Amino acid sequence: MCAISLNAERKLDRSYKKSASYPSLLVHHNDNKCFMKKISLLVLSVFLAASNAWSATPEQLDQLLQQIKNDISAKRLSSPEGNNALEKITEFRSEAPFDYRVVPLAYDWGEAYVSLSAQAREKGQLSKAQGYLDKVWKVAALTPGLEDEQRALDQAMAKSGVDTRAVAAKEKADAEEQARQRELAAAAEKEKERLRIEAEKQRKIAAAEAAEKRRREAAEKARRAEQERQRRAEQERQRQIAAAAAAKKKASSSSPVLNSPIDLDDVALDPVVPAPASKPRLAAPKAAAKTPTAQSTRLWAQAKEESDAIAEYTVPPQALQSKDRAIADKMGDICQKMVDEDASVVVHSASKSDYRWLAVRLTLCARRIDRGYRLRHSYQPVAVGESAIVALHPPRDSSLLKQVGQ
Repeated sequence: MCAISLNAERKLDRSYKKSASYPSLLVHHNDNKCFMKKISLLVLSVFLAASNAWSATPEQLDQLLQQIKNDISAKRLSSPEGNNALEKITEFRSEAPFDYRVVPLAYDWGEAYVSLSAQAREKGQLSKAQGYLDKVWKVAALTPGLEDEQRALDQAMAKSGVDTRAVAAKEKADAEEQARQRELAAAAEKEKERLRIEAEKQRKIAAAEAAEKRRREAAEKARRAEQERQRRAEQERQRQIAAAAAAKKKASSSSPVLNSPIDLDDVALDPVVPAPASKPRLAAPKAAAKTPTAQSTRLWAQAKEESDAIAEYTVPPQALQSKDRAIADKMGDICQKMVDEDASVVVHSASKSDYRWLAVRLTLCARRIDRGYRLRHSYQPVAVGESAIVALHPPRDSSLLKQVGQ
């Protein structure tokens, strides 16, 4: 920064020395030489600050823009020191070199000086008018109307006897300054584009990383789901093997009555038919042997479950009364519990019609979980008005019918 500042200062010194042979043109230069050097250094520092981190907040930048507008309206263009539009424009550019909201205000500031130059030129104050324009050339060389005013001022100076060579030298210096400022503006625009491309590149990298992260998470989720599915399938397979072994063992130890082709569970749902009273006869024929169906019906009426219940479920009275087909789903996990425990069921109800209906609903519910499930059930009456209860008991090693028969 120091080296650049010194070079800029030496360049300005050479420019003034080169034109020293034309004192009539340089009166205003001598008056404003120190000021113009400071302006040049400030302009250079604005563009060199592009690589610095921004220190002002967006709210502070908005306030600074408003202050610049107020200073231009109040004609505080470059004075008093510490409270003028030029210093605040320079401060804004140093804080936000790529915030181009200040550019229109810089042109407004330049147009204000062009207007002052025109007023001074009309009064014949040519040196003062040139001093105004020199400030604009250093800060905002592209200000609308600046070149026209400079041309008019040069013509006025020529008419007043100013050496035309000095005018030509001044025009050349102005052209060089315009070219320099255009180069600086182009460099700033190029840097802005580079930063935009870099930001877009970083955005794409971040998007790709996020997509890869989502892909890995989805793959991991699918892997865990497959492991869980395989675990459940193996668990179900083992359960079926155990159930088949238990059923085989149970079948081998059951009585001839239980081995009959009659479905004992369905028989249990039939009403118990009392035996008709026999009329006295002199010589009654020998009674025929009882069929397995009649025997199982009689025994089932006397069967009772004496083991401790694994769990008990209260039947919703309203669902039972309305014969709600979804009644099993309203009794919690009863169906899953029946299948998991291979439980036998005792229905405590006030009527056998309720018992039969509940047995059917529980059977259908359990077979949705395990199609091979076989419901073992029995009936225990309760007083009218009491809530119906379904009790789950441990699986029986032998049938209740066998226990009663013994």
